[in-house]
Amino acid sequence: MLEEKGTYTIQDLFENLAIPILELSRRSKINEVTLARIRDGKPTRRATANKLLNTFSEIYERPFNLRNVTGINVQVNKRQETKEAKELTARGKTGVA
Repeated sequence: MLEEKGTYTIQDLFENLAIPILELSRRSKINEVTLARIRDGKPTRRATANKLLNTFSEIYERPFNLRNVTGINVQVNKRQETKEAKELTARGKTGVA
């Protein structure tokens, strides 16, 4: 049973899981190998992390997200970061907010 607290680790969620990983894979529609990689701290896409956290929310009947679960290594989208940095720079030069 998972105790109620403000923040959780991804390991807490996996260790207290009352269903097999195979069932978690089926429910979340995430490959078992990918689930093991997330559990072990390997990088994953934000969308995959959110899909897993939504499934954990259903299983544990409480909300989980990237703000209250630590230990998930979300890949940085370099293209998106570069685009956002360019947009900020352009706004700064033009003085438009």
